[in-house]
Amino acid sequence: MRRGKPNDPARRSRILQATLDVIRADGMHAASYRRIASHAGVPLGSMTYYFPSLEGLIVSALNTTRGELEPRYAAPLRDARTSADVVDALVAATIGATSPSLVDIRLYEDIRHYGARNQKVEDVLRAVEAESLAMLHRVLPDRTALAVNALLWGWWSYRVVHPDSALDEETVRQAYEALVALPAADHPFHKNEQNHA
Repeated sequence: MRRGKPNDPARRSRILQATLDVIRADGMHAASYRRIASHAGVPLGSMTYYFPSLEGLIVSALNTTRGELEPRYAAPLRDARTSADVVDALVAATIGATSPSLVDIRLYEDIRHYGARNQKVEDVLRAVEAESLAMLHRVLPDRTALAVNALLWGWWSYRVVHPDSALDEETVRQAYEALVALPAADHPFHKNEQNHA
């Protein structure tokens, strides 16, 4: 029979969240077992029980950020009924109510840079890209979805580089409107929109 303090079922989640917090605060290079354990409030010795390698821990933590796409624009795009709704959802995801904070965008940038040198993180990035494009494809044809996805990530990068210079909403809106307006007569979303016009 095992004795001592029962295992904390939330410990694994706390470790993952602490890993992201450390990376958000000081970058990927700052993520060490000791630093993360301290931030999570868990014994250093328990780190390898949950995550035998530091790389595995980092990849697992980064993988949890995939869930952030859902409230950012997956749900709003699912609710979109018109092209105007699609544009509104994209503007909100870029600079509005569902847009990431600068701290989160810096985390995304760190993931991208780290992924260029680490195959496992690159696999996470590819999964994020695939999910993002699948969400966009519901309302846009493939080529347009690819362009919109690139523009969205580009706007986020711009925000990090120019934190004191807010993006002009009209500029962002017009760029999305131009892409969303590209001919897509054979796309189910646009067919449906035309049928209800």
